[in-house]
Amino acid sequence: MEMNELPMTTIDINIDWVDKNFGAAVADERMACVATGKTLDEVERNIIDALKFHLEGMILDGDPVPPGFLEDWTPDFHLTTRAQLRYADAYITRKALARETGINEQQLCHYANGRKTPRPDTRRRILEGIQSISKRLTLIL
Repeated sequence: MEMNELPMTTIDINIDWVDKNFGAAVADERMACVATGKTLDEVERNIIDALKFHLEGMILDGDPVPPGFLEDWTPDFHLTTRAQLRYADAYITRKALARETGINEQQLCHYANGRKTPRPDTRRRILEGIQSISKRLTLIL
């Protein structure tokens, strides 16, 4: 980094599965900006576009912009367990994930549908299970 360059601000963005779409919202509650998309890539693009558009409007209207949003920024996406499971559905079965994590399929369905929220340790097991299956799939190549 050059001496004159400021570090880039990171904007936390939460992504969840909402009904039949991914939904994204800026984690900073001072910035009310949301977007949806059918795919994870689409919702990530849509929230960035929506946030840029919202910021332009705030500046043009003379509204106060929360600190960090005026500098160069980069998004940092955080997926809920429900969003992780829905994303993983396109690549792995719940049965395979149940075998990998030791969490039964029905319970995984409850988490994916939002009927239940996993505890932090269970959330970690699900994420590690998805990562483990993904890693083993790369060995096929």
